[in-house]
Amino acid sequence: MELIVDEKKRGTKLPIILRAALECFTAKGIHATTTKEIADRAGVSEGAIYRHYAGKQALAEDLYITHLDYMTSLLEKRMPAEGSLREKLFTLVEGCFRFFDEDPALFSYLILSEHSELGKTTRKVRHIRHLILDILNDGRSRGEVRDTDLEVLSACLIGMIIRVAVFRIYGLVEGKMVALAPEVAEACCRVAAKEA
Repeated sequence: MELIVDEKKRGTKLPIILRAALECFTAKGIHATTTKEIADRAGVSEGAIYRHYAGKQALAEDLYITHLDYMTSLLEKRMPAEGSLREKLFTLVEGCFRFFDEDPALFSYLILSEHSELGKTTRKVRHIRHLILDILNDGRSRGEVRDTDLEVLSACLIGMIIRVAVFRIYGLVEGKMVALAPEVAEACCRVAAKEA
């Protein structure tokens, strides 16, 4: 997948810098990566990085926020407005796994960085948690979702989706993630749905 860059900066070194940073951050973590390593991997000077960002942390945060917002917006647009709990969970899981298949490094960065160096960012954006809460609230209003704390339930569903992706990153699950979407979505539905 092509990383998101402002139209005016597409002809600059920024796209190459972002991809190099993504690869370094995914391999070593943000804290352990230096701007020199990013510059070397991108084939640019360190100064080229500083033409676009105040520093490594600003680059990491922009990469994270921009692409998390993009992924969330994409998933939200695909969500059927009047779909059932099962249809909406399938759409969400299938969309997440399709995103993973298109760019495993980017997906990995988004899910792994949130819980490490970027978890305290002050820039707020909609996230998979918000989408799941929307799905659960809608399902509850239609009597489809069991009576429990929706934050806890959303955490359980996120865990199911993300752990499958983490297992894929670690090589414990093989093949295309999108092929696993029906099974994972069905498991999510069994956890969330009111017993018949």
